[in-house]
Amino acid sequence: MNSAGFTSWEGVEAYFTFAQSPGMIQFWFWLMVVLCIIPILSAIKHENKVERDYRNKR
Repeated sequence: MNSAGFTSWEGVEAYFTFAQSPGMIQFWFWLMVVLCIIPILSAIKHENKVERDYRNKR
C-alpha cells in the first residue's frame, strides 16, 4: 500500500492533501467547527431541560 505521492522522506518537509485548494481547507475547517459546536449546544439544551424538570418537581 504505497498511496503517498513521494517515494522517500528525503526533502519532504510537509505533505498536505489539499495544499493547492484553499476552498477545501476552509470547508474542512468549518465542518470541524460545526461538529464541535453541535455536541456543546446539545449538552446545554439537555442540562437546561434537566434543571427545569428538577425545579418543577420540588
